[in-house]
Amino acid sequence: MLFRSPTSSPGTIRKDPHLYLPHGGRADFRGEHNAVFCMLSAKNVSLNVRIEEADFQWNHRLVHGTKMAAVYVVVQTNSGRRLHLEYNATSKDKHAAVYEATHPTIFLGEDDAPLLVDNVKVTVQSKKFTVRIDGKWLFSATRSAFPFGKLEANRKKQLIDLQVQALYDADNDVVAPHGIFGQAYDGDSTGVHGKRDLDRSAETTTSAQAEGAIEGHWSDYKLESPDRKSTRLNSSH
Repeated sequence: MLFRSPTSSPGTIRKDPHLYLPHGGRADFRGEHNAVFCMLSAKNVSLNVRIEEADFQWNHRLVHGTKMAAVYVVVQTNSGRRLHLEYNATSKDKHAAVYEATHPTIFLGEDDAPLLVDNVKVTVQSKKFTVRIDGKWLFSATRSAFPFGKLEANRKKQLIDLQVQALYDADNDVVAPHGIFGQAYDGDSTGVHGKRDLDRSAETTTSAQAEGAIEGHWSDYKLESPDRKSTRLNSSH
């Protein structure tokens, strides 16, 4: 299903996970338990997430779904430094980890000042991990409680909600963005809806893999490790 959108706005990936794509497209993505998937791959940056199975009690419904449990960002700064960033929803601490070859690992917490490395700014504040690449991308990963958090099945459980915003005209980048989410910046201002889990029975298992909104098969976006780009799909990066 296609429709026209005049501008590209920030998109989100949230809950079990629902994709709100650039230009207004919608899709759901179950993924695979304990697997890492490429959400966005663009010049000098990749945004990947780890998926875990999770049961959600939605009021009177039981949903056997999945959640985003960790986010990984790999970015090459404008001076050529390569940063590997990690933020985890299920760890006991609230720190982000910053890895760089030949440098000590940095653990960035909510009481710490932002980390500035060339054109990249990394912050952790109010359960939100933010990566800003000047003039390019803004990624925000928020540790969120399960919906209906007072219900016993959901109590004390957390997941990651993710927001992606292009700070430039990503739709007309010479190197087109790719990944499950990133490919929606395709330059035609057309939102594409993919498959969604719409069964509202008392007990359901999610199955949608964003079919119709992504190129190829969903498993093409599965990565061998958190810090790999989707080179199989976008080798020009």
